[in-house]
Amino acid sequence: MKTIVIRTLGGKKIGYGHFYRCLSLAKGLNYLQEDIKIIFMINEELVELIKKFPFEYRTSNEIKNDFVAIQDLTLDLFIFDSYLGNNDYLKEIKKYSKLMLVDDNNDIYDSSLPDIIYNGNLYAEELGYAENEHQLLLLGSSYLLMKEEYWFNKDEYLPKEGILVTTGGTDPYGIMINLLEAVKNINIKTTAVIGPGYTDDYIKQIESLKLENIDLIYKPTNLKKYIAKSKIVLTAGGSTVYEILSQKSIPILFSMANNQDLICLALKQLGVEYLGKHPHIEYNNLEFVLRETYDGCYKKESLFKLVDGQGSILVAKNILNILTS
Repeated sequence: MKTIVIRTLGGKKIGYGHFYRCLSLAKGLNYLQEDIKIIFMINEELVELIKKFPFEYRTSNEIKNDFVAIQDLTLDLFIFDSYLGNNDYLKEIKKYSKLMLVDDNNDIYDSSLPDIIYNGNLYAEELGYAENEHQLLLLGSSYLLMKEEYWFNKDEYLPKEGILVTTGGTDPYGIMINLLEAVKNINIKTTAVIGPGYTDDYIKQIESLKLENIDLIYKPTNLKKYIAKSKIVLTAGGSTVYEILSQKSIPILFSMANNQDLICLALKQLGVEYLGKHPHIEYNNLEFVLRETYDGCYKKESLFKLVDGQGSILVAKNILNILTS
């Protein structure tokens, strides 16, 4: 039996995106081959989440301790998805196993080191990854790791109405409050997502706003049904953007972190509205942008062809081919 370790971290401060895309990959691998051992190596803050799924796990809050955590394992592949490592870490891992790097911006690691490099963003092929003869590159939106509910789309043609507002799992800068203040008087049905990483105090602040025309959805397990029936989704430039495009809804973007800048820029160049990066998000312009986008004719059908939802299965196939060759 092949053994794969997936190393990632997540939580209220750094978000949950890395964890969920790793989970999607693990499910893709199990979908294609049940006889494979997958072990997650995670920080303690992710333990309650991983317990909901049928995967083994080990805890390691500091990546410097990872080598102790895996020294008793015979590994076929180590999948690393975090910004907290360095090249020495990758070199050490390669002493134990083949290495797959899950990456976003090609700005932290020596891309010649991994055996497999994954970047599912639409701009990935433009980042200049180093190539070597024995390396597998999985680059571009056809490889995008999406949640299981997006693999086989059935909801993309639902009637669409209203606006969905989300900052992702967390909101460390209080952006949701500013967004809701900017849209609360617009006469369009609006739904706001309270992410799983929102603190109780912050939720109370949101609830204290006068939000007569806005519905709050509390910590949903997935956003697909809300995205699928929304005409516009106001979102940070993370993985949710691809989920929106897969459902043929219209994204309006803002950025909360450096790793979201490239996707926002790439989509802005393709005609998607971009409100700017925190702390310079153009809240004052939001109502106008929403009205213009909602009432106008959206002529960007080519955007909806960027994502087909099959990336998790495609990446899993490539990994299994490497492990069995």
